[in-house]
Amino acid sequence: MEEVMKKKERKIGIIMAVIMSAAMGIIASVVIAGNPAAKIPPFPVFCAVNLVESIIVGLLVALFIPLGKIGKGLTDKANAVPPSMKFNLINSIPMAIGNSVIVSAVVSFINVAQAHASIPSDQAPPLIAMWLSGWLPLLIPGIIISYLLAVIISPLVVGTVMRRDQ
Repeated sequence: MEEVMKKKERKIGIIMAVIMSAAMGIIASVVIAGNPAAKIPPFPVFCAVNLVESIIVGLLVALFIPLGKIGKGLTDKANAVPPSMKFNLINSIPMAIGNSVIVSAVVSFINVAQAHASIPSDQAPPLIAMWLSGWLPLLIPGIIISYLLAVIISPLVVGTVMRRDQ
């Protein structure tokens, strides 16, 4: 029985990571494309590449970082039980913050590193400074949107997985 629940929790984490990472890919694409200094390929191509990068990173985060366990620990400390709103609001925090910080950091670093490589070395700013200036504007909107998505979508995902796998 416990093994079945662990598999369901893993599936829920993976589904949530894909949804939230896809949102991060879209956010990154829009924010970066909105920068007039950014030299990007055509937007549909740029957006598709960002989506793929985001989803891959999000899946790796879901597989290797126990955000679900962290959320469970927080809800236990707060005496929040599923399916209450309190449980959902607290349980969504680690997934939203962890996923959005890591995915946005990696995807923005990939984009900035590619752009940095195309700038003549005598004119290029330091890579880390260039990356931070591109990543930081993604961070707060990414966390907020990821949290809202987690709060809204996680009950639907949980309900679907629990019903489907019975």
